[in-house]
Amino acid sequence: MSRRSAAFVAPTLLEGAILDPLSTEGKKHAKLLLSTLQEDIARFRDAHFPPDILRQVRDMPIYEGNLAEVQTYQQGWQALIDRAMAFYPSAYLPPDYLPLPASLEIPQFVYHVQRLHLTKTRAKESKSFGSVGAVIDKCGDYTPQEITRMSAIFEANDEARLVAHREFIDLRAYVFCRDNKGEMLEPERLRFYRTGLIVHALPNFKIVDSRQTPRKRRNDAYSNPLADNGEWKIYRKK
Repeated sequence: MSRRSAAFVAPTLLEGAILDPLSTEGKKHAKLLLSTLQEDIARFRDAHFPPDILRQVRDMPIYEGNLAEVQTYQQGWQALIDRAMAFYPSAYLPPDYLPLPASLEIPQFVYHVQRLHLTKTRAKESKSFGSVGAVIDKCGDYTPQEITRMSAIFEANDEARLVAHREFIDLRAYVFCRDNKGEMLEPERLRFYRTGLIVHALPNFKIVDSRQTPRKRRNDAYSNPLADNGEWKIYRKK
């Protein structure tokens, strides 16, 4: 199963005072705390990643070790993980077990791993917009003719939306773990390249590397873009 990330929740406390997370003061407070956390993560990561007590998997930012080694390395990160959990309190909790966002660049830790399957997949990033100005702000410049075509969509229907697609090669790891009874679980499909992946490897740990044969992306439901600047293609959202 592919995993999104846990939802952000703005903190409500500032030196003992209750703040409205949606107020101007509350938003400034959350932004300051999150920025401080990101700076602390960057400093710690620069000093401690890649981990010197674990073994690298191929040429990937994936590192494996036994239970004691992985627990020791995670302990070094734990204070930062706990701080991040204050912003993302649903992270790793049932029923979805969603991870912290990759933008924090905290490594993902997975235990009881029997097998890793490394893949490349042709994929696309997608963004949705309610105005032409928002498209240009996020996706870059387009020709006057393309801007006219996009503008016509909103002139015909002010509730219409545009969607932007950008293709990329997505590196993923299918992680096969065993439960407490030793039974193999359904694999988790993880994007790991930005965060790094730390795995507790079980005996007879196996790696399957399929990166040389990228999987084909599924047929796109969108065709004939309204605009294309060489990076982002713009369509009317269906």
